[in-house]
Amino acid sequence: MIEKFGGVVIGDEVKYGSSRKVVDLLALYKSETYAIEIKSAKDDLRRLPEQISEYSKIFDHTLVFTTIEHLPKIKQAAKAKASVFELGVDDTIKGRLLGKRNNVLKSEMLATMNASFIRKRLNISKFKDSDDIRKKAMRYKKEDVHSLLYGYFLGKCSAPFKLFLEERTNKTEVDDLIILSNRLNVE
Repeated sequence: MIEKFGGVVIGDEVKYGSSRKVVDLLALYKSETYAIEIKSAKDDLRRLPEQISEYSKIFDHTLVFTTIEHLPKIKQAAKAKASVFELGVDDTIKGRLLGKRNNVLKSEMLATMNASFIRKRLNISKFKDSDDIRKKAMRYKKEDVHSLLYGYFLGKCSAPFKLFLEERTNKTEVDDLIILSNRLNVE
């Protein structure tokens, strides 16, 4: 992804939404958000339909990367809500990105961001509690909230991603991903 999509920013294990769950990887590219779920041959797939459903409320696109062992089950679980990619043993990737974006929800995007960030960016009175801040922010257009969320993620992911790029070798190893996790907890 890094070589193919210049300008992409990637975060690891990023919290999202009102459920406060964590996405494996988050990619930010050209003002769109990509939730990336990775399912190895040893992973349990029971939670996958729920994960895909939750991702579709916040992220523009949902991508699932898996091995041949899980491919049929994951394609069935995705049901045109996620792009499914097969990781080959020779590091090849098969699959394609769905053309349509998820129908994200303003309330879930706002629940992802901390209230102080929303208050500062939207110039909402500092005497409001977090529920009041989000209620006021709900009056904004969906596109404006999306842009706010993208900026929020960019602020959280950029510094760790820059460090990751400086520290990694030519080929990214799984152990390198810990660098992306630094300071990514959404408050």
